[in-house]
Amino acid sequence: MKNQATQLELELGILTDSQQERVNSFIKSQKSNTESIVSTQAKIEDLLINGGFEIGIDYINDLKYGLVTENKKFGYEYSPDAFEANVTYMKSSGGCKILFDKYNSTLNKVELGMSIVEVTVEHDKLECPAITSQYRAYKPSSLFQKLKENNEKAQLNFNKINREKSLSDYTLNKYKTLFPKAEVTVGTDYDRNYRNDYREFPIVMVKFESGSYINFRLGYENDKEYIHKKFDAVASKLTAIELLNIFDKQNISAS
Repeated sequence: MKNQATQLELELGILTDSQQERVNSFIKSQKSNTESIVSTQAKIEDLLINGGFEIGIDYINDLKYGLVTENKKFGYEYSPDAFEANVTYMKSSGGCKILFDKYNSTLNKVELGMSIVEVTVEHDKLECPAITSQYRAYKPSSLFQKLKENNEKAQLNFNKINREKSLSDYTLNKYKTLFPKAEVTVGTDYDRNYRNDYREFPIVMVKFESGSYINFRLGYENDKEYIHKKFDAVASKLTAIELLNIFDKQNISAS
């Protein structure tokens, strides 16, 4: 009789006592979670405002919450005690998100980014790794300063790339005009700084049919490029004595 009753309940969409307990537990848990989220987001927004953030400019709060009614699956898909029920419960979405600038090198433009912000256990610090170099918490005013630094860096990157592109284009056309038979292209090279980090920079390469070439590193304005690397294909084939004889015949002009 018990199995027959259970089968009848399933056919009529009536939950068993055990299933109803699971549904009730879910509803209670969702209500508690939503209340916690609402409270946390209110705390985060208060910290943002006190730190100098302006809504709609530096952050948004798109938190939404309320009762929803929808079908929910309970239990693992292939579990014998899995079931589906139409449930009315509290549900939330969204929250506080910081708005920040980021440079998109593919599209060559500064775009608007968006990242969630979290409050730490200290309740007076915020985390937003998208705008900080370290994954750590900051006081709201310090995080606001990090946001400004991030936005300035994005604009500086945009300006730097476009300044370099303008210089590269100018220098490329300059040497194509001066040496129409040469192969003139734009490329990149790198050097290492005092921390042993590699730093990439653009160069303009002027290569001749003989194999000789000069690579120019760009300056900060037009016509200020300077020799970065050079190779004399003819001189490379000379013996030491032949080179010395050439050097011996070189004259130093009087200044």
